[in-house]
Amino acid sequence: MSQLQQYAIAAIYVNGKLLAEEASVTISRDTKAQVVETVAKGFAGVSPGAAMMTIDVENAVPSADFELNPDNFWSNNGFPTLVETAIFVGQLRVLTTKGFIMKDDFSHSTSSPSKIKFTINAQFAPYR
Repeated sequence: MSQLQQYAIAAIYVNGKLLAEEASVTISRDTKAQVVETVAKGFAGVSPGAAMMTIDVENAVPSADFELNPDNFWSNNGFPTLVETAIFVGQLRVLTTKGFIMKDDFSHSTSSPSKIKFTINAQFAPYR
């Protein structure tokens, strides 16, 4: 019989503020390395790319207002401003990076809570 154990949860902070209404977060890191192939060697290795990461966050929307309003991170002409993001995973790991909120999506439907999703494009960072 296998041992039962507890599993990690995550908490996300944007500019030092805990997103208590966060319902899900997805972190996608991409080295953007390019495959190098040659006639003689076939697969010869990889060439470095512009590594980056994308953080997708889905937040519940309280009736009073958005917990995090992406408008506060865009200038009047829609140009994004820098945000710092820290994601704590379990008790041992944290991923901290800087990037930009690039897009958002608001949705609601019958028998479903209102939610706002936003995407942060950020510098590649390790879990520490």
